[in-house]
Amino acid sequence: MTGLLTVAEVADYLKTTTTTVYRWIKEGTLTAVKIGKEWRIEESLLDAVLRRGRSAAGSFAHFREQLKKNEHIILITDKNAEIAKFEAAFFKMGLEEGAMLMKGCWWQDEDEVVGQYARFGLDAASLIENGVMTIINFNKLYKNEGVDGPVKAWRSNIDLAISRGAPRLWASGSPSMYCCESDPVKLLNFEAKLNDAIKNLPVIGVCPYSVEDSGNREHFDKMITLMTYHSGVAFYSDDQCRLLRQ
Repeated sequence: MTGLLTVAEVADYLKTTTTTVYRWIKEGTLTAVKIGKEWRIEESLLDAVLRRGRSAAGSFAHFREQLKKNEHIILITDKNAEIAKFEAAFFKMGLEEGAMLMKGCWWQDEDEVVGQYARFGLDAASLIENGVMTIINFNKLYKNEGVDGPVKAWRSNIDLAISRGAPRLWASGSPSMYCCESDPVKLLNFEAKLNDAIKNLPVIGVCPYSVEDSGNREHFDKMITLMTYHSGVAFYSDDQCRLLRQ
């Protein structure tokens, strides 16, 4: 293939459908130009997308290889939007081993999260309908029950996964320094209590923080303290993920 490619040529090359290619163009995953009534994709741009995909796959493969039987990892990314992108890839890894999934929302809207995951190829709506995934409003639980509310949600979903024969729970909550009554110290207390509650249980847990969040930037020293309440720290940006241990 050389020069500008048709949608049909790209679909044939990638062993997919033209509908999927059109969706990638609409979403911006593939850059295309419209010539008359037809879309064309430059071969060099397609190759660049494929190289990024291979790099991302390798990055996540290395991340997965490093995981132990149970984890409580703090993940730091540069943008809020990157959290949903990471979580979609993270939950896909959990599905590959037959795990149950849980997403805890602190500052996010549950329905919005489902839509974001769909854009990254994770059909959360079907997973929820089939009882494989739960999405929980942690902010509401905290307001009603304090720290114990979200902690109990983690524990009860781990128990549910075990009762259904799943190897473990893959879970992600995305706090910010101001999610516990705008008090970073209370957030530290929550993370410490959560770590004590789940550190020996069958769970791969991730707590993503974005430095785009003003509270996280202002209290970055507290984020460093948070690392002591986690089994490792991961950094994620532009499909690159690196897990470090203390």
